[in-house]
Amino acid sequence: MLARLLITMLGVMPRPIIRRVAGRYIAGDNKEDAILLAAQLNRDGFAVTIDHLGEDVTQADQARRELDAYRELMAAMTAAGVDRNISIKLTQLGLRQDPGLAFALFEKLLAAAGADDFFVRIDMEDSSVTDATLDFYERGRAIWPRIGTVLQARLRRTAEDAARLAQAGASFRLCKGIYLEPPELAYQDPGRINAAYMDVLTILLDAGAHVAIATHDAQLIAQSRFLVKTHPGAIGRHEFQALLGVPIRNTLESLRREGHVVRIYLPFGQDWYAYSLRRLRENPRIAVQIAGSLFRRDRLAKNPPEPP
Repeated sequence: MLARLLITMLGVMPRPIIRRVAGRYIAGDNKEDAILLAAQLNRDGFAVTIDHLGEDVTQADQARRELDAYRELMAAMTAAGVDRNISIKLTQLGLRQDPGLAFALFEKLLAAAGADDFFVRIDMEDSSVTDATLDFYERGRAIWPRIGTVLQARLRRTAEDAARLAQAGASFRLCKGIYLEPPELAYQDPGRINAAYMDVLTILLDAGAHVAIATHDAQLIAQSRFLVKTHPGAIGRHEFQALLGVPIRNTLESLRREGHVVRIYLPFGQDWYAYSLRRLRENPRIAVQIAGSLFRRDRLAKNPPEPP
């Protein structure tokens, strides 16, 4: 009830209120903010990936500016000495409007990544661009091998995609999937989604792929923890990932102390407002959790309960 009420009110909330509510999930307005936080997290023993917010670009000139922004980001990250790991959405490069231009820009991004030895994660968006995203990933690996993409456990197709794509050296972030898709495309039952998550994780590990286990679900973290400890060869081919601001700091610290790589996803940029609204509307269950953040300051809060 409270979550639905908060979602309904989003459209009329002033921007400063939205910023206060969702600010803990954003690393800042500019790359300097994100790099400063990345450096702090690196000192604390966490790995990071940085995402320059923006998607669904409709103009070619804007898509080229997004590429330039990523080039500048990588140069600044290199100079600062933080983890050389970035995440990008392909619609940021104009995928929906001009796939040819988007791939040409993607090639240039990979060339810049290769020059400074960056890992590039292609974020997954809604199901309308899943095929194109996986195609860019496969073609991109031939250009620069240090790239990966994302698989969403809730999609019915994902186990088949994982079996087809997984191989030694391939890299995938595995998440539940935040986009609300129709029943014919995606599982709706939370228990079925969790079961699919573990099935896909097993497929990826069996194939020798590197897997970023990206979930805030306490049950899935525990099951994944056990699987990587008991699966032959999984150690060193996995990491755990969490979004900045999700209140599971105790869990992340525990994973890090056990020797797991723990990576924090750091989004930043002027598009924070649209990003925040989309995230809240796409998954109303986190609305109550985010509202609670009004009363907490630590963006990796130590004690609140696990979110769904």
